[in-house]
Amino acid sequence: MAPWGLIGRAQVADVSEQTVFGFEPPKVHVVTLKAVDINVTVRGFAARVDASLTYHNATDNALELEFRMPVDEGAAVYKFEAVIDGRKISAQCLEKKKAEKIYKDAVQSGHTAFLAREDVLTADTFHLALGNLPGGSQAELHLSMMMELKVKTDGAVSFTLPTVLNPRYCPRDISPSQHTESVARTGNFETVIVSEAYTFGINAKVQGGHVIARITSHHESLNVELSDDSMSAEVTQDSGGFKPDHDWSMLIYYANPYKTHIIRESGDRAGTGLMKDDLVMVNLHPEFPEESYSHRNEILFVVDRSGSMQGDSIQSACATLLLFLKSLPTGCYFNVISFGSTHSLLFPGGSQEYTEETLKKALELHSTIEADMGGTEILQPIKQIYSTPPKPGYARQIILLTDGQVFNVDQVKELVRCHAHETRVFAVGIGDGASTALVYGLARAGHGRAEMVYQQDKLQLKVMGLVRSMLQESAQDVKISFDVDPPGGIKLIPKNPPIIFGGQHLIMYVRVPTSTEVKSITVSGVVGNAEFKNCYSGSDIVTIHDEEKTLHRLAARAQINEWQIDNEEDVVEDMITLSLATGVVCRRTALVGVDQDMKPVGHNPESIAMSAPPRSAGFSFGSMSLPLSAQPRSRGSSFGLLPKSESLAFLQNEARMYLPMCCQASPRGLASFGSKAEMDVYGDMGEEAESISEGHSPVDYGKNLMAVVSLQKFDGSWILEDAVKITSLPHSLLAGATMYKNETSWATSLVLAFLETKYSAEKDEWALLANKARMFIARCGDNLEALMVAARKVLAEN
Repeated sequence: MAPWGLIGRAQVADVSEQTVFGFEPPKVHVVTLKAVDINVTVRGFAARVDASLTYHNATDNALELEFRMPVDEGAAVYKFEAVIDGRKISAQCLEKKKAEKIYKDAVQSGHTAFLAREDVLTADTFHLALGNLPGGSQAELHLSMMMELKVKTDGAVSFTLPTVLNPRYCPRDISPSQHTESVARTGNFETVIVSEAYTFGINAKVQGGHVIARITSHHESLNVELSDDSMSAEVTQDSGGFKPDHDWSMLIYYANPYKTHIIRESGDRAGTGLMKDDLVMVNLHPEFPEESYSHRNEILFVVDRSGSMQGDSIQSACATLLLFLKSLPTGCYFNVISFGSTHSLLFPGGSQEYTEETLKKALELHSTIEADMGGTEILQPIKQIYSTPPKPGYARQIILLTDGQVFNVDQVKELVRCHAHETRVFAVGIGDGASTALVYGLARAGHGRAEMVYQQDKLQLKVMGLVRSMLQESAQDVKISFDVDPPGGIKLIPKNPPIIFGGQHLIMYVRVPTSTEVKSITVSGVVGNAEFKNCYSGSDIVTIHDEEKTLHRLAARAQINEWQIDNEEDVVEDMITLSLATGVVCRRTALVGVDQDMKPVGHNPESIAMSAPPRSAGFSFGSMSLPLSAQPRSRGSSFGLLPKSESLAFLQNEARMYLPMCCQASPRGLASFGSKAEMDVYGDMGEEAESISEGHSPVDYGKNLMAVVSLQKFDGSWILEDAVKITSLPHSLLAGATMYKNETSWATSLVLAFLETKYSAEKDEWALLANKARMFIARCGDNLEALMVAARKVLAEN
């Protein structure tokens, strides 16, 4: 794991001369990273990030530097500037091959030049190169990007700045040449370390017409200064500073995040194409009919059990799997697929109907799950799923839990895209450094939804939110219509209507001629047998003037993302044209700048790759003396534990990892639903919950939701003996409290009332299994409302 903007093959300065597994220790240089400064401006549901990295070449020789930085896969990177000893150089967005040639020619002729381009295989990593940095000089690199922000399941508008770039697992069927950027390199790169501590500053402004309720963070201690009218805020890191061993995040809670918010950004009258017209950003939460939920689903739960999932991630994945299994509706089909270097299916013959017997088998698997399956070969299990057709009459849905540390993102996305007509894909990225290109890309290609989870105890909430979307029938015949004056000239960006889920934040971009008035916007379609129609008035549109054209560039990025998913050759020219017009870099363009004013420093600069400095006591950057492939893997370095079953062949495969780091970080302790030992106590049909093993305290059902969940039966019920344990009330009291047709329906009502009382804040997590319980009561012929009133009264009085 490496901090933001820093990667490389760094070793300690006085590396021994011995070889390890045939690897020669590299030559080492020293470059000083003096500061990283990040300024964030959030306006409603969009953010602009301006990043500055300051380096000092402490050697007497000109150096060519290369480093990589993580970005969100949906970020619109549009500006790159460098200040070399006071001289400012601005980059141009050009077709990629042309930009790379300009850079290479400039460096070979002795001029200082710089280049920024997207990774050839994954959109969430950018390559930055700085050629001919003169000896003794200082360079300030400034990179700017726009990011789209969405309302999450808990109502927060989440801003995350990726600062962690984890090593990515390279599948065995990908050759090293497929993931090696070589064009920009003008020589043989040697190793460099950044040897001194540096400052890392982050400042944020929040504004844009929304009342701010509060601003918080999963990890950070933030200083928040809210304006008197709560319409804006200044956010800074506390005096302890930011330690880049995790992604920096900020959660903004608006007073009414679900209100429709429409912004019209004026265009650049001197611009071309998209930039010339106005751009409307529509934020809404369309509502679907209640009857849009279907039980005719085939649901495949795909869980990453690679070594990098060790610790909190796999523990929370286990808890999520239990909640998922208990929440499945009767009548559906399901399967559980585990993957690492290999993969396995709970039901090798294909999905099975959800019955008491199949649930029992799934819970047996749940009790044995560990992060013990090696690397992250995600393509093969997805291929096996698609090798079998969906169950006739059932909608096939995949829900994927992964830390997403893989290279072959495009391969997997292309496979998912080809089967999107028959299978929807929902994805959850777990932990800092998870690949947003993989997680969001798969959901986009598979017509599903995605969530990123940075705090482990939010995993269950977000997964169950995805499951609710999964159980909705697909919206068909979606139409986005506009009442405008004069008619015509309106263009949706991207041109295809977006995938819509009831109650979820939907962002659309609309290109509008400058003289056109938008009177209303209508979103309509069909879900199952029911129609839905949501109308929004044009009077709610707020017009803004933004010199940076944030919304225009976000719309361009959205269109580029769709084109890159489609991967069709006939859109290449359109993609390049849009990228050049807006400055938003895509896979076929790059940002390049050349210092024409500086006297050439000579030919053949030393070529080096950047690495990280010692940041704090929690880090040991540059402290390893072995090449990556020879280094012991550890959770501290975010690589995961190497399974005992893996051989040297696995190490050799890991040697081909795209980002060979030599940094270690001690991840902060993250909350989860408990240790694996605790999960085993109540992880299988509630039987373990009844007999507390030696050394364990009795389960406190008022503080452990999963213990309550584990006792629910297949049909959605809880028996009276379980209700006694959960509520801690005497059996005689509960048994004689009211009249009922079925004792189990009464017990189930008591547990539902208990969940309402003790776990109201977690309602989104247990809502589906509660629906299952209510359907059980209805089948028993009891009056649900009367039982619930009686159950609430018993709990309140006792």
